[in-house]
Amino acid sequence: MLTPPQIRRRLSEGAVAAVQGGRLVLDETASWLTSVTAREFLRIDHDARQFRYGRPALGKPEEWTSEVLASPLPVVAVLASMHPDGYVRERAVRSLVTSLDALSDRALAVRVNDHVRVIREVAAGEVLRRRTLDHADHVVPLLRRIEQRGRGFEVLALYVQALVTEHGEADVWARFRRSTDYELRRAAFRHSFDSGLLGLPDAVVLLPGERDQVVRRLLIEVIADSATPDVIARVLLRDRSAESRTLALVKLTAARLDPADVERLLLDSSVLTRLWARRRWQEMGRDPAVVYATCAHSTAKPVVRARAYIGLAETGTVVERQEIVGLVRSTELPLRKVGLLLLRDGATAEDIPLLLRSVAGDHSRVARLAGEVLIGSPRLWSLTDLAPLKAAKDPELRRRAWWLHRRRGGWEAVIADLEFLHDSDPRLAALGRQRELPMYLRPTDTQKRRITELLSTVPISRDQRSSIAFAAGLPDLPRSSAAQDCVPVPHSESVPVTSHRQWWRIWNRPSSR
Repeated sequence: MLTPPQIRRRLSEGAVAAVQGGRLVLDETASWLTSVTAREFLRIDHDARQFRYGRPALGKPEEWTSEVLASPLPVVAVLASMHPDGYVRERAVRSLVTSLDALSDRALAVRVNDHVRVIREVAAGEVLRRRTLDHADHVVPLLRRIEQRGRGFEVLALYVQALVTEHGEADVWARFRRSTDYELRRAAFRHSFDSGLLGLPDAVVLLPGERDQVVRRLLIEVIADSATPDVIARVLLRDRSAESRTLALVKLTAARLDPADVERLLLDSSVLTRLWARRRWQEMGRDPAVVYATCAHSTAKPVVRARAYIGLAETGTVVERQEIVGLVRSTELPLRKVGLLLLRDGATAEDIPLLLRSVAGDHSRVARLAGEVLIGSPRLWSLTDLAPLKAAKDPELRRRAWWLHRRRGGWEAVIADLEFLHDSDPRLAALGRQRELPMYLRPTDTQKRRITELLSTVPISRDQRSSIAFAAGLPDLPRSSAAQDCVPVPHSESVPVTSHRQWWRIWNRPSSR
């Protein structure tokens, strides 16, 4: 969606073309206004009359003469119908009455909400006369949103009633269910099920091909609430949505479930589905850990074996450390990731080289998981272990080193940010500006020396340098390589400030007046 200035610029270009006869620009404007959603069209109409400086986006009222509004192109009257001047809008609405295209339908529907009563009445009367289903596709999405705004709210009910009277309720709501406007389509499905136009057989047929998650949830609820156990098991347990599979396990008891289906769902990709599958499996008198262990050591696909290891962890089953390290060394990406997940709370000093190699690997997800293992065991490694990563040519590896250094917390995070300000990649150097000084925590002597070294060279303002030095408890403010700054004193000459103590004395010096 365009920003308000961009919208006003495009409307201004269209208005100039309407007055001067620029056919190409008018065609582009018509295509733009036809393609936007109902919500965007209302926003465009609102922004067309908003201006603070200069001329309105749609020009002066006197530019919209009768000759201009008599243009055979409907987009001219559509632009005029958005003008801040009510007289221009009224003449434009009366001109749109003779046009039956989609853009005119939308412009008239918007004017149903106009604050001028005459314009509202003319627009509403013309909208209510356009009762074909093709017109309804363009009008109803806008009327639905206008219904919540106050003025013109009653037109929607009148229009839908007129459509039902002329075409029949079933055909009207079937057309709405095929609408490209997602809000209208969802409302149509809700109304259809509430009114009995659609039932359980329709929900069973529609669910496999439905892509809208809101409509899918409605179909799933209808099936779960009113279908027999056999239908629930057949439709929901094998559905691609995790919500369907989980709800089926919740609705059906262990006696109603096929053990083969539950065993398959023990290895489902959804955490919640696995949880309910384990509960039903245990109600059958079986141990889910046995299924997980068998699958983990089988020849199944790596992703399935990885889920089996996750299932072992979820059931509290202990996995041998050597087996976990073997997973981390695996060439299969799913097994490497699950190995790092299992190693998070059990890493030792022997694993540090392997974890650092994983951080420097090609897969960002593996690198993040390995970094989380390192962060969870900060006593097993030191900052010297990050030196190869910090000196790497690849900026991504340097960013990972900065992230690990920063996650050590405290003053190490500040040091990591200051070091990153020297990076040759400007995008990485920008990350070093997100400093947060630790409260109630003093740096060690080693950290103070490192901060002193960095503050003398980093490209930051003197105020920032001063605040860092003050928070770190440094005795003197380090001088930068740039020219020495001066603090102006109201009643004295400018005095160079080299320490916090001098700064404090200058600003708190008693006035001589």
